[in-house]
Amino acid sequence: MTITFRPLDMSDMPRLALWLMAPHVRAFYQPAPITLEEVVAEYAPMIGERTPTICHIASAGEPFAYVQSYRNRAYPDWAELIEARDGISLDLFIGDPAFLHRGFGRALIGAYLQQIAVPHFAGETRAYIAHACANTKALRCSQAAGFWPLREFMEDGVPTLLLAREM
Repeated sequence: MTITFRPLDMSDMPRLALWLMAPHVRAFYQPAPITLEEVVAEYAPMIGERTPTICHIASAGEPFAYVQSYRNRAYPDWAELIEARDGISLDLFIGDPAFLHRGFGRALIGAYLQQIAVPHFAGETRAYIAHACANTKALRCSQAAGFWPLREFMEDGVPTLLLAREM
């Protein structure tokens, strides 16, 4: 399976809004309803690397997922919360439900680290990803992609597991 990535752009906002409202994404990634205007307000500032976060759309013949990454030290509050000032963090979700439970998440993580994160964040040697402890499918996916459980922490009142992987 070949997965490619392209930077997020303004034309992605309607798709991103649709994905963020999908029940499987709302369950753990976007619990509150979100409008297109709110999606634009949150994600548009990250287009063009104007922030420390880089954002991409993943495709396998067609767009199916959103992924973003950043150096932990660029967000001191986050680094303190996860007790990791080194490395980078990944946040992602599969938006198109047709791509769920078919190995695309695991493949996306590996391809993203190799194609995007390692070259972009030269010198970083560790990647982190965090999932709600109740999100057992995402936890299994990340572990299948080479991440190992590190520690639990509370994120916005939700028990969350931090996982790590060498890049």
